[in-house]
Amino acid sequence: MLVTGATGGVGSAAVAIASAQGYAVAAVTGKAAAHAWLRQLGAGTVLARDELSPAGDSKPLRKQLWAGAIDPVGGAALPALLGSLRYGGAVALSGLTGGAEFAATVFPFILRGVSLLGIDSVYCPQPLRRELWQLLAADWKPQRSELLLDRELGLDELPQAFRSLLQGEARGRMLLRLSGDD
Repeated sequence: MLVTGATGGVGSAAVAIASAQGYAVAAVTGKAAAHAWLRQLGAGTVLARDELSPAGDSKPLRKQLWAGAIDPVGGAALPALLGSLRYGGAVALSGLTGGAEFAATVFPFILRGVSLLGIDSVYCPQPLRRELWQLLAADWKPQRSELLLDRELGLDELPQAFRSLLQGEARGRMLLRLSGDD
């Protein structure tokens, strides 16, 4: 299982959950300093972002490497990811931090039967949400969930937190304190 954007909130949780469910997880990140942390979360392999989609390599089909992928990034690397899925593999796409554009060929879909699955959190029916929340609280709860929390912050710290996010410096999740202590 490949997880892109592995140091982000969705990606880091995906690494931890997939690993806890018994998947061999390969995590993709642009942050060399986060490799050890990703291994603590359960990644067996950590790849640099440019290893997934090397510059100038636009082949529609590549070596079949991944049975599936969780991709909160999207953008230019998505076609390379689709082209490296094994026959019948699937990508669960949940974000667009890498961009909203999608330019690929149909080859992975018609020659390898891969699937691109969009993840929707807006119109997901409430019964399904409850079921998923229950799984996340029990069977899917990451074994080392404390590693997913980067830091707690107050409202006054939000501007710096936003800068950190936009500059790609954040890791995992941030918890906002809404108490009157700020």
